[in-house]
Amino acid sequence: MNSLKLITISVSVILSFLLLIFIIYFLTNKFKSKLNEDGKIKVSFGIWYAALFLSGSDVISVVIDTVTEVIDNLLKINPPNFNLQLVQSISLIIGAGFIWFILWFLVIKFLINTIKIKVDEHQEMEDDNYGYFIIKAAMLIGLIFSLSPLLSLILRTLIPNVETPFYH
Repeated sequence: MNSLKLITISVSVILSFLLLIFIIYFLTNKFKSKLNEDGKIKVSFGIWYAALFLSGSDVISVVIDTVTEVIDNLLKINPPNFNLQLVQSISLIIGAGFIWFILWFLVIKFLINTIKIKVDEHQEMEDDNYGYFIIKAAMLIGLIFSLSPLLSLILRTLIPNVETPFYH
């Protein structure tokens, strides 16, 4: 069963990082100019991409911790449809983790507009205003890292429970 656990966790990590890169691609796809005139990546784009990747990696670390608990619990329960239950539980955990990531991305967008920094992100990226993206990056990383214990608690509610038999 250790090989099952190792393979399942490895596949979960690989799929999670592929999904993270896919999500970051769609979140940064709207920026038309990601390169300077020299052909190098703009500092502002690099800061924002690194912040998204760091925040997503923290979410993935919480998700993988929960996935290991899911595997352990399912091995103890040993349901008749073990493989289906394993895939459903892991998919639910990974999906909830990335919904959490996108939710806080949208909250940061709202907070930036609330602070009276009403700017056009496309123009800021075009002008390579890295100060703006440092503020956004710090807010996103701070929120994700400080709220990861809460994400862990939320994900633990989705884990299948082991029922302890009580005998008289």
